[in-house]
This record gives sequence, C-alpha cells and structure tokens, in this order.
Amino acid sequence: MTTILLTGVGDLGGWALEFLARTPEVDRIVTVKRSPSSGPSRVSLARLGAIFQGHNKRFEHHTLDLADEDATARFLARVRPDVVLHSATVQSPRRFMNADIDDGLRAEIRAATFSLWLPWHLMPATQLVRATEMAGVQTLIVNAAFPDVVNAAIWARFGHGPIAGAGNVEVSAAAVLGYAMEATGEHADTVDVRLVGSHALMAYGASVVPHHFQLTVRGRDVTSGYDLAAILSSWPEPIVWGRTDCFSLFAASAVKNAVALIGSEPVKTHVSGPLGLPGGYPAKVGGGRIELDLPDGVSPEEAVTTNEAAARFDAIERIEADGAVVYTGEARAAMESIGYRCEAVTFDELPRRCRVLLELYDRLITRN
Repeated sequence: MTTILLTGVGDLGGWALEFLARTPEVDRIVTVKRSPSSGPSRVSLARLGAIFQGHNKRFEHHTLDLADEDATARFLARVRPDVVLHSATVQSPRRFMNADIDDGLRAEIRAATFSLWLPWHLMPATQLVRATEMAGVQTLIVNAAFPDVVNAAIWARFGHGPIAGAGNVEVSAAAVLGYAMEATGEHADTVDVRLVGSHALMAYGASVVPHHFQLTVRGRDVTSGYDLAAILSSWPEPIVWGRTDCFSLFAASAVKNAVALIGSEPVKTHVSGPLGLPGGYPAKVGGGRIELDLPDGVSPEEAVTTNEAAARFDAIERIEADGAVVYTGEARAAMESIGYRCEAVTFDELPRRCRVLLELYDRLITRN
C-alpha cells in the first residue's frame, strides 16, 4: 500500500489533496493540520470528489502541530509514509498581496523580495526533518515551501532533508514546452526542454537572471531559434502572481514529483531544490532517486554556480556551511525600510524570527 503524508491542508495543500485523491498510484492519503478547523471537511470533499471519478482510497486526517517534534516523530513512526508532501508554513506571505493595502506599501514589501518571509517557510520544514531523524523512518520529503532556498539550507545544516521541491523552475520549463509545442505542432514526447534556473527566473525573467537553457525538437537543437526571455514574459497570457491564486499549479508540480519518486520508471521533468542543491534543474525522477539531466556542456558545478548567482535576485547572498541564509545588502536595506532588521536567517533564531515577522505583518496591516 502506497502512503503519502500531506502536511498542511491549506491553500496549496488543499489542491494537493484533491490531486492525490485522483491519482491511481496512491492508495492511502494521510493529512495533518495544526488547527482542528477545516481539515476534516476538506478531506471529506476530496474523498467524495474522488468517488465521482471512480477512485476508492483510504483517507486519514489528524490534528498535529509540527512544532511538537516528539509527537510528530511518534506519528511518523506509526504512519511510515513512503513520501511526505510538505506544504505547511507558519503563514502564507501571499496574504500580504491579497490584503487591503495601498500600492505604495505593496511596492515596499515587494522590494524586500519573497525571501523576507523565509523563516515562515524554513521553520516547519526544519521541524519535520528533525522529527524524521527522531523517528528513524526512511521517507522521502517533497517540500513545496520555497524549496530553492529552504532545501539547500536544511541540507547544509543536517546533511540531508527534502529530496525535492516543486514549482518555480518547472513553471518556466512548462511555459517553454507549451510554447514550443504550439509553435511546431509537435507532441511533448518529441520536445525536450532543459532549463537550469531558480524562483528568480520565474519572478524576474531570463533577460536579467542567470540560467542555462537548451531546447531540442526530435533530437535537433533549436535553442538559438527561441527567445527565452520573450517566451517567459508572454506565454501563455502574463500572470499577475501576487494577485492570482496559483496554488493549484504548484500543488500539481508537488504531486507529480511525489508520485514520480515512488514510481519504478524515471520521469523526465524539472525539480527545485533536488538533493539540497540551490535553485532548480532538469532531472530524471524515479525509484526514490533524482538524477540531474543538464543541458549539453553544462557541468553540475556550473549549474550550481549559476543558481547561486540567480539567488541574489531573490535577496540571497549565500548559504553558509551551517545553513545560515545571508541576505544581500540591497535586501537588508529594503527590509529596514518597512521596519524589519535582519542580516541572516539562522536556525537557532528561527522561532524568534517567525514571531517578529508575525508582529511585522500586524504592524504593516495596521499602518495601512
């Protein structure tokens, strides 16, 4: 019996639950949520929707706070999931973008970049990894919470962690694949996209963010005939990320990666934060393993260096050997302009940082 544990049944996790409920390769879906509200109802809805489409799975829902690492470890030892699809955060930063705030304040927050909220993503993922250590279970973790940075920081700290992430580089790769299929009339099986890039590539575009790109059609390299920057900025219709519910997209990526990991046949895809590497990479996923599938002529070292450079567009200067995430000077200045001072996010300070950010959120909303 294949078991997938889903941590968090919120915006992204709720979509992942619906997709898992309709995935034939999954027999048992176990969900956990910190608060007792809404979780059981979402699971019941997913169960009924799956029945509409002829699926009959085993569903379990439990109230569990990842901050209680002892309880989480006991739970993991009992459930023994094949894969954990982790979507829990302290709070979603997108609440700011959807909040009733003026455009000036929204611009100030954006200048501080998405990485401002890193502690909210990093702390629950860290608690989960520590709990798996305590439980002594061999499970694969797919982290959907800012994996480009979170996965790399956790691997630096613990020497292991989430094996894969979701979304980000895959969004850009999917746009290229869709465009190429439309332009050539070819099927996806004959088009090969290989893109080394990060969350920043999706957010800021290929004209400024470092990356590696290769496109082949029926084995013929056609990269020079395609303008990656133009494709990513125009195909399909431009997406207003901050104001659009895009969680279904990232949930689909996370579920695809989770299912690929437990499958026997490798799936050719793109993965963020594989094996603790920064940014995203083309890869083959299957049998519990991930193998990089880089563009011709690009070494693993070159790919990592490129994504480390790209991370600076997301405010990340570097990740230290102990997992501390150091912000760029520009990002620190932008954060200070909205009343938040932080040079680096360290694991020892994660609880305090999360509290300070929650207080900052309240102040900014009140200020508006």
